Order: sequence, then C-alpha cells, then structure tokens
Amino acid sequence: MDLFVEAMKDVTPLHDGKGERVPPPSPTRTFPRNFYKSEIEAYNCLADLVHGDSYFDLFYSDEYIEGAIHGLPYKVLKKLRRGEFSYQDYLDLHGYTRKEAKLKVLYFLERSYAKGHRCVLIIPGRGLNSVSGKSVLKQGLIKWLTHGSLRNIVLAFSSARACDGGLGALYVLLRRNKRRGKFFVQRHVY
Repeated sequence: MDLFVEAMKDVTPLHDGKGERVPPPSPTRTFPRNFYKSEIEAYNCLADLVHGDSYFDLFYSDEYIEGAIHGLPYKVLKKLRRGEFSYQDYLDLHGYTRKEAKLKVLYFLERSYAKGHRCVLIIPGRGLNSVSGKSVLKQGLIKWLTHGSLRNIVLAFSSARACDGGLGALYVLLRRNKRRGKFFVQRHVY
C-alpha cells in the first residue's frame, strides 16, 4: 500500500470529490470514411447471390483455394490444379499492404491479358507472420479475382503445387485475348 501511495502522490484528481465525472465525448455526426463503400460492396455481393449472378464456383478452406467460372470443364480445372499449364509471368505480393497489392494485381493481370498470357502465378503468401496468422492478401485476392473488371478476364484459379509456392501461391488461368497486342490499362480510383 505504501508503494501505491508513493506512486500517486503527484496525481491530481479529475473531480472535486462530489461524485462528478468527466463527461463522455460527444458522438460524431459523420460516418467513417469507408462506411458507404463497404456497405455498397456488401449489398452488391448479396444482390448477386440472390439473383444467381455469381460467375464463379469457389472451393476453399483456410489455406487451399480453388475457383472457376460456371461451366468451365472440370478437366481444365484439374489441369490447372496439377500445374500442367506453364505460367508465363508471376507477381510476388510479399511486403505490400492490401491497398497496394490490389492495385498491383489489377495492373499485372490486365497487362498479362493484354500480352496474351494464359496462365500466371500470383504469390500472396500464407500469412504466417501476420497478426491474425491468416493471409489477408489471399482473402482479398479471392474477392479481386471474382468481382469487378477482373472477373471478365479470369477463367479459373487454384492453389499452386509445392514446387511453385504451394499454398502461398495461386495459378490464375486467363481468357484468350482476341485483340492481343492492344495494350491499355484503365486507371482505377479506390
């Protein structure tokens, strides 16, 4: 008790002893900056689900990921899973924030599609060193590949074989580009 009294000798009380409390801060009148954006994204996902407009069949666990557009022959997805498509380019996302990684993935896939590449490798990592122990980029990658402008150029994706990065990497199969060589990249504002 003497140590506590000694430590508190220079402390000034916040109230005058009549039971008054410090008033709580007044509530803010505005919503958080990204509130509306996240609400709109959630609404669009739910609307797609209700209307049956989801373009991808997804299969994933905590680490394994696999997805393909509706109607893609199973043989193609099986070949992708086995690594029978050789990838023409790769992107390593280690060290990027979620926002930076999203822009890198968008640019990389649009550029790969414009060049006529059919299969690429994206390495988001397994997230073993992250705070939650899960890969934040891998979960974001599923969303980025299946929604927005990328869903129009992605046919399928699957976790890679161990020799190509294992569960910390994804093979991404792109559609054929009929206008090959016409390189353009849209500027994305997020």
